[in-house]
Amino acid sequence: MSYHRTLSDAKLSILNAIYKSGGFVNSLEELVDLTGYDKAQLSYHINGSADSKGLVELGLVDVVRQERGRLGVKLTALGKIFLTGREN
Repeated sequence: MSYHRTLSDAKLSILNAIYKSGGFVNSLEELVDLTGYDKAQLSYHINGSADSKGLVELGLVDVVRQERGRLGVKLTALGKIFLTGREN
């Protein structure tokens, strides 16, 4: 699978925001601030839908349940490799 063709600009923007935050964001609220997307849009791009794979299903991020029900999002090793490979 070619990730370059599968990933929308929005998904790339989300990945880059997480990467620039050290590979992890503590909450969706933090990701809202970093990307400008609302929570519904972030959920769609992270989790996907019946007709579109999300970043989790693509293996590029993991969602981490934290205290008080907050959801953190972290880049996987594959996500880091993908982003650093794009820099070359």
